[in-house]
Amino acid sequence: MARPDPHPLAIFSLCPYSENEGAMLCINHPENLHNVSRQQKGGYGLDVGFHLPGSSSGTLATLGRGIGVDIYLAGSAISRIQCTFEIDLNTGFIMLSDRSSTGSTQVFGNDALPFERERHQRRILVQANLNTRIGIGGVRHDLIQFELMWHQDPMQITTIIKQNHIILRSVATNPRVARTEDEPPTELPSQRETRLHTPGQLPAIMRYVTVGHKLGEGAFGTVHQAIDVDSGNIMAVKVIKRPKGLQQQAHWKNLLRREIEILSQLNHPHIVDYITSQHWNEPQVEIFMGLKEGTLQSLIECGSFQPFVIANIVLPQMLQALDCIASNRIVHRDVKPENILYVTDPNDRSQILFQLGDFGLAKYIVDPASFAGSRIFMAPEMFQGGSNTTKLDIWSLFVTMMWTLDTQGFRQNQTYYQSQPETTVQRLIYLRDEEITFSYFNGADERIDSPLFFAATLTVWDDNLKNTHRLIKPQI
Repeated sequence: MARPDPHPLAIFSLCPYSENEGAMLCINHPENLHNVSRQQKGGYGLDVGFHLPGSSSGTLATLGRGIGVDIYLAGSAISRIQCTFEIDLNTGFIMLSDRSSTGSTQVFGNDALPFERERHQRRILVQANLNTRIGIGGVRHDLIQFELMWHQDPMQITTIIKQNHIILRSVATNPRVARTEDEPPTELPSQRETRLHTPGQLPAIMRYVTVGHKLGEGAFGTVHQAIDVDSGNIMAVKVIKRPKGLQQQAHWKNLLRREIEILSQLNHPHIVDYITSQHWNEPQVEIFMGLKEGTLQSLIECGSFQPFVIANIVLPQMLQALDCIASNRIVHRDVKPENILYVTDPNDRSQILFQLGDFGLAKYIVDPASFAGSRIFMAPEMFQGGSNTTKLDIWSLFVTMMWTLDTQGFRQNQTYYQSQPETTVQRLIYLRDEEITFSYFNGADERIDSPLFFAATLTVWDDNLKNTHRLIKPQI
């Protein structure tokens, strides 16, 4: 007998699309009667949610004509395991995976981003406004057609899963849950590898949907939180507008290509992870990177942590990042709080991972010198036409630490310092903050250019990076 309402743990129901005959047969099949419910908009549907036993910890429902499936699909054109609805345990999003031997599962309709042959995984995101109609079986994949009727907001489901790290399941009453030995549980597929490439390569187009509010917006374009439709991965997409003038376009394209070229060859835990880019010949270029929670600037300004605590964490991590790019003969040239991104451990908010980002102004050391960067964080020698060396980034990190610790009211007086950075910041290096000494960062000739050697001078940092003592100027 059908339930009068969908199961309390149901996320969505599979309802016959336009009274499709194959779907109606599934609703009325004896093997599915325990899972049928009356829908709020009328008619009946098969509930999919946490109440089903599933075949693994990340599977909501298995559909097919085999023994032990959660939803039975009759017909010789149906595989024993036709498809599954799965939860990506990293992101909490729900994916539809085509498990059929003939690839006979597909999505249809105005909101559809269908499976594509060139992608090596037949796995696709489903949401309340995306891929809401599925077809199963036959040459045209339309013998059985269901419409997904959502009962819970997918974003709320995501939050619940990510907070609890488990999928809560009730004891199912399905008499067909026992699997036979010849049908082992179906495991989740491994995730697609990150696509690292330069603009000259032609990978499959990144298909995505944006979620939530914009992460940032400026004259360059916008940054959105996005979901990769084909993997379920969360990422950040930077949509960059092409300038109007031909000369500006050439400069704009060089900056972007330089950033992509550098990021695609770097792989370091403290450097932002580049995924892919596309649409280089269109009005807007899209660059995809790992999603972060914010910047060092936003973290300090929110006041959730003491500046000294943050300084103890960010300094050694950024030194590692600078050592990585220096070993690749790259100068970042724009190290500053808003270009240092972070993520926190969801189980322990005090565990913070910082990553250096925005390599648009970066240059190889062999490139000719040019004036670039944010003035207040720029090394003094750049105002006298100095060359590009890794010493520039060491200076910028030093100023970033002064900003973080608010040395001598540095943050509050930033507007004043911005007007004459080459002289103001030079004077500040002789002032001693109670936590750390900066006299080590004097003129360019004396400033060490190896981040790794600089890190070695921090000999009095304890194992937990909770206390620092005076930095000692190295004997060179």
